[in-house]
Amino acid sequence: MADGRSQSPEPPNGGNEKPTRQQWFPWAAAGGSPRAGSGSRRVLLVTLAACLCVAAAGVSVAVFSSPGGQAGHISAANSTPTSNAASGAQTQPGQPTAPTPSSRGTTGPKVTSEGVVTPPLGWPSRLNHQILHWKAGPGGTALNAVEQHMGSAMQAAGVKLYSTMKMTCASLASDIGTAQAGPPIPYAAIQRLYGNALAGLSNAAADCRNAISEHPSDETVAVHVNQALLNQARLEFAAMSKKLYRATAQIQSAHR
Repeated sequence: MADGRSQSPEPPNGGNEKPTRQQWFPWAAAGGSPRAGSGSRRVLLVTLAACLCVAAAGVSVAVFSSPGGQAGHISAANSTPTSNAASGAQTQPGQPTAPTPSSRGTTGPKVTSEGVVTPPLGWPSRLNHQILHWKAGPGGTALNAVEQHMGSAMQAAGVKLYSTMKMTCASLASDIGTAQAGPPIPYAAIQRLYGNALAGLSNAAADCRNAISEHPSDETVAVHVNQALLNQARLEFAAMSKKLYRATAQIQSAHR
């Protein structure tokens, strides 16, 4: 004690110096002997190991729980369907595949009820002179009249000139009778088809005339149409015109 006042003892290093090696590592004060500080060293090593484990665990938790890591995982999971879809789009054909050829042999277009036209019938070359003779005679003349009046009747039906259609159907019926009574085509296959076409046209002409009726009234003529029967006549005309074409088109185009 100096001057009657007590003074606190100063630290060994004067309060400003850093702790010495002996102060941080107590076992060094005992002459640096490992035995003297073995207990303290063991405690310090255990403490350091525990701290390292805690730090490593914290880093792992931070990595797996971070938004970036989760987004990367989701992106990787979603990339597989996208790549599969892209590869599927490439493998799919851009154009429809061509139909495989039918095993049934075809010789060309055929006449059907749907309107597909077949090539007309021909005849052996040895019959050329006889066919041309039939065309130039009354048989060809009757055929031309049938074709002309059949076309006119179908055209009148299209523009709804029913009075004209009725008169044309009457002329057609007369032409058909003349053709049926005329000389046959000198080739049996063509004549058979031609006869069937004439018979069908005869029925169509009869339905046409029966579907349209005229009644004079004062100075005008009232026209009444049975639409159902007229539609049937038009269908018959369309079907028989194809049959007539197949039977006689080659004859009409033949020349000397």
